Amino acid sequence: MGIENFLHENKPGLSIIGITIGTPAVLIGALSLFDGSTGIIGWANDLVGNWAFWLILAGFVLLVPGVYYLYSFRKDLKEFKELMKTDSKAIFIKNQDRIEELAWRLHPKYEKAVIKKKEKLKIR
Repeated sequence: MGIENFLHENKPGLSIIGITIGTPAVLIGALSLFDGSTGIIGWANDLVGNWAFWLILAGFVLLVPGVYYLYSFRKDLKEFKELMKTDSKAIFIKNQDRIEELAWRLHPKYEKAVIKKKEKLKIR
């Protein structure tokens, strides 16, 4: 039960947090690069000051992996659900390796769903 397990189990939530923090950081940092003393650009300049580059960098460090992991999770989840729809024992066994790999990548609750499906189809 280390940090790797925590990150694996909470990947979608952490991705959303990264996107939620990274997007405003990049936008505020980019706005503060423009010259202006009024409106939102002035506010961004006052807020960030000379730290615009670092704020943009930190924003991208949070935003890019967040988008990647969320996209990857959604794609794997869609494929997993599609493969789990089958009621055919032969088709399930044919795709069993991929189903188990996707369940392992996604979350422990999907591993439990695979176990239940195996019991339903009477597969060891």
